[in-house]
Amino acid sequence: MTKQKRLIATLALLLANFMGGLDATIINTALPAITSALNGIRLIGWVTAAFLFGTAVTTILWGRVGELIGNKRTFQISVLLFVASSFLGGFSTTMGVLIAMRALMGIGAGGMISIPFIIYARLYPDPAQRARAIGWVTASYTLSTVVGPLIGGWLVDAFSWRWVFFINVPLGILAALMLQATYQEAPVRPTSKYFDSLGALGLIVTLTTLLFASDALATSLPRAGILLLCGLVLAALFYRLEKRRGPRALVPANLLANWSIQSQNLIMFLFNGFFIAYSVYAPLWAQGLLGTSAVAGGLTQIAASILLLVGTRMTARLMGSLPYKRIVMVGGLSILLSAIALVMATKSAPYWWLIVSGGFDGLGMGLAFTPMQISIQDGVDRELMTSSTTFGLLVRTLGETFLAAIFGAVLSLNTKHQLHAPLTSRMVNQLTDPATAKKLPAALLPSLRTILFSGIHLIMLIGLGLVVAALLINWQRPAPRPEK
Repeated sequence: MTKQKRLIATLALLLANFMGGLDATIINTALPAITSALNGIRLIGWVTAAFLFGTAVTTILWGRVGELIGNKRTFQISVLLFVASSFLGGFSTTMGVLIAMRALMGIGAGGMISIPFIIYARLYPDPAQRARAIGWVTASYTLSTVVGPLIGGWLVDAFSWRWVFFINVPLGILAALMLQATYQEAPVRPTSKYFDSLGALGLIVTLTTLLFASDALATSLPRAGILLLCGLVLAALFYRLEKRRGPRALVPANLLANWSIQSQNLIMFLFNGFFIAYSVYAPLWAQGLLGTSAVAGGLTQIAASILLLVGTRMTARLMGSLPYKRIVMVGGLSILLSAIALVMATKSAPYWWLIVSGGFDGLGMGLAFTPMQISIQDGVDRELMTSSTTFGLLVRTLGETFLAAIFGAVLSLNTKHQLHAPLTSRMVNQLTDPATAKKLPAALLPSLRTILFSGIHLIMLIGLGLVVAALLINWQRPAPRPEK
């Protein structure tokens, strides 16, 4: 492949990554308007969780499909699925339909997220060059998260929240066409056409059970406990099944048993859990508690986005002189500062406090992600590189998926317990959108904001616990050694 074609192929993958980041920030900006329009604060966590769950359960499956039919074709299929479901999602009239479309979008995003990292490993076999390429991945994502709140807020304020879905259509089609015109991969010769369908089914059933256990916290603690126990049993059975499958397994057992790799995945699970808490609830904080516009709510993500890029660019340079584990620890301490700041914030905390807190979160994520992404690829044998890459991305996404559902349940449960006449859940829904909040009785606004703040504060407190746990694991874990 010529240098020019490699560049254009990389740009095509970056455009898809940009689209994924744009979707995340635009949706978070539009959530208050969606919640108000569809009366869906009870299901607010599912708008994010359904997307992330679709991404999570298919990340590894897309990797295996890529081995069978080629990564290029697999990537294009995933992009077109994302585009089609996004287009249909814009016409949703109920939260149920919207959540279903978000799940399909997530399935498409599973391939859009995982397959490019496999292609990057083929395009840039040298770890230093790949680190720079992944830096550009983060840069494109960061750019999308910078312009996303502006575009999303403008679309919501000037048109309708439905346009935050329609905007994905031209971007996705362009990315698929660019890759088609430039990237020529070697003919696919899979060593085996065997597909671990039983393992795939076991993975989906296990993760679905655990997701419903997370959401059940909002309605029934006994049911949540039963579902959690069932999910853990299913996880144990899945491990035993994959161990018996040997090299044909969807997720090889020797990869699952590699603590030096899986400890990093667990750290990213926890970090991403806090990251989703900030990404979803900082705009809600700004609009519901401070009464800002949708644009201003989205702008709470700006510092996080910019410093995410700064952290990534710093990491590309630090990796040559510092141990990866130490870089992750520095990033984790930055995330810890963000979590502490949000827990300390009061209901009357100024707008800039949210922005500064997010800045520390973005910087820490930028520092932590790249060294762990490189080491989970280079820390395993070459035949496990695809499985390690996709499984790592799966666990990262699960951190956002499960915690998004749990946080939504926590907010819903906390709100329900504090409501009393004449306050209603519909009023809390209206409070999340400044346009509808103006119609609420002024005398009730302080009480409604107290209820909303109580739920968000509890979410941030849980997030602080996640970050502390991640730092302890990073302090104890063994660093993986690069394999030849």
